[in-house]
Amino acid sequence: MAVNIKLSKEQQQYLAVGLLLLGGGGFVYIKYFWLPVSEKIAETRKKIEEVEGKIAKAKNQAVRLNKIQKELEDLNIAALEAEKRLPKSQDLPAVIDTMTALSRRFNFKLQSFTPGSSKPQPHFIETNYAIAGNATFHELGRFLAAIALEERIYNVRGITYGTPDGEGRMSVTFQLISYQYKG
Repeated sequence: MAVNIKLSKEQQQYLAVGLLLLGGGGFVYIKYFWLPVSEKIAETRKKIEEVEGKIAKAKNQAVRLNKIQKELEDLNIAALEAEKRLPKSQDLPAVIDTMTALSRRFNFKLQSFTPGSSKPQPHFIETNYAIAGNATFHELGRFLAAIALEERIYNVRGITYGTPDGEGRMSVTFQLISYQYKG
């Protein structure tokens, strides 16, 4: 069923003018309204994506900053712990106090404590102390074990001991070595 409509010349002109107005209006709408608004929307979306990207990057950096600060804090704590074991200064009074306290605690009769020479090594300095005292085998063993368990690093070399007397006590001499960080 085909529709066969007959239009007069005037109706055809109205239809042509209407189509031209509709086409012109559509063109004007698209050219001066739709395209500029679409362009602004696209630019705004692009700016929003850039800002969101910057926000995400800033959040990642903030997380990394927190991790780095935590690592730095842990490293500072580790450095303090390491400095307790290997101090930057010789600190002779602390060595004397430690040896005196340990000798009293383990009944090692400290007779002499003589600071000796310091010997530089690649990363630290060794300081020797000559120690003489008297104790039983068990007291000496406990005293030396306590030195080994101290927070600060000590070493003992050249232990010599005499014949025990009637009470089991003997004279003991050795070299105590303390270490100092050379940094």
